[in-house]
Amino acid sequence: MKKTALLIFVFMLIAFLVACNDNGNQFDTKGEQEKATNVMKGVLTSFKNEEKLAETGTSEEANQIAWKKIKEKNIKAISKELSKEDQKRLLYLLTTNKAEDLPNGGTQANLLFSQDTTIQKVSFHESSKTFTFDIERSGFDRKLVTLKQEESSWKIFKIENPK
Repeated sequence: MKKTALLIFVFMLIAFLVACNDNGNQFDTKGEQEKATNVMKGVLTSFKNEEKLAETGTSEEANQIAWKKIKEKNIKAISKELSKEDQKRLLYLLTTNKAEDLPNGGTQANLLFSQDTTIQKVSFHESSKTFTFDIERSGFDRKLVTLKQEESSWKIFKIENPK
């Protein structure tokens, strides 16, 4: 009788521990979406609206200067795996070029940070455990920004044009 009671107790204890362990491994989609959304909103508002990020003779130079500032300010939110093409797409999403004509006939590139972006929709991809944000810029242009978890935080790792 004592052996049976002990066996039942051990079985119930094991079942309880297994149940607790399984709950700890579940992905909390709602909580993780909130964290990923906070990261995305942080990047979209990381500078003041129309804050000058770069002012130089060519837009290529301005892009390099502005990207360096954006990357430094958002180092925890941008994946090291982000491709050069995706860096350009993110830069385009976050900036506006207000070129000025110079008295000598040339032009000067002025890259300004733009907060004229809105998150339209967020999708969760179960297989890859990633979130994709459909972001609209200036009311007409859209990009799909995908975040994945790296080093226990959400990071931007891919930017695409919608199909």
